[in-house]
Amino acid sequence: MNQVKKNKEFVIRYFNAISGVTKTRELCEQYMTDQALIGHILFFDGAFPKYEMFIDEITGEENRIIVRGRFKGKHEGALNGIPPTHKEVFFPFVIGYEIEKNKIISHWLIADQMKLMEQLEVMKQPV
Repeated sequence: MNQVKKNKEFVIRYFNAISGVTKTRELCEQYMTDQALIGHILFFDGAFPKYEMFIDEITGEENRIIVRGRFKGKHEGALNGIPPTHKEVFFPFVIGYEIEKNKIISHWLIADQMKLMEQLEVMKQPV
């Protein structure tokens, strides 16, 4: 099996392992060394406990994997000063990973934060 295919399968296992469960540093460290990503995951799990992620598309080249996916969670904790709204939110994202030795060593992320703020009713939907 080539390395790109192995890396795609690794990312799928990672998504399955952290989706819908409480995310801990120990769980994250099984899949990554990227401290910024660990911090991001723990922060969002505080605001959206046991959030879920769904892969819609996965592509890769060399040691880089790109995922187009969806986030689903219920706003139960503070989010950058926004108190819990108890609203369920769904928004799309794209994330890129750099993988070495079955660990995510770096990432980048683009998420539809406007859609998130609209669903939390912090911002009004555009007309």
